[in-house]
Amino acid sequence: MKKTIVGLVVAGAALVGASPASAAFESYSPSAKAGSWTQKNDTQVAAKIHSRGTKAHADYYRTTDSSSYYTLWNKSGIVNNVTHSGAGNRVVDLRTCNWVPDNDDECSRWEAHH
Repeated sequence: MKKTIVGLVVAGAALVGASPASAAFESYSPSAKAGSWTQKNDTQVAAKIHSRGTKAHADYYRTTDSSSYYTLWNKSGIVNNVTHSGAGNRVVDLRTCNWVPDNDDECSRWEAHH
């Protein structure tokens, strides 16, 4: 069974240089243990840890492939640690998940930005 973990950060968007002209969107994992957001005009995803020991991931769809999503992991467990995806086509859907070993991950709802 494939495990997928998503981490979305809402509050961090302003802290990573999202300009008012770019319409970044973001999400928190359940209990706000992690978060993720888009940056660089929605071409890159960032995933941030908010709770010590948390391992999380951000799942996201790009305009180029609506049949499968990408996953950006942040397994650091270190508060305020941020990982970044590569830049690519525009991100249109995003969610954040807390990784739960040997169980279903705890994921937020999908945030759509079309």
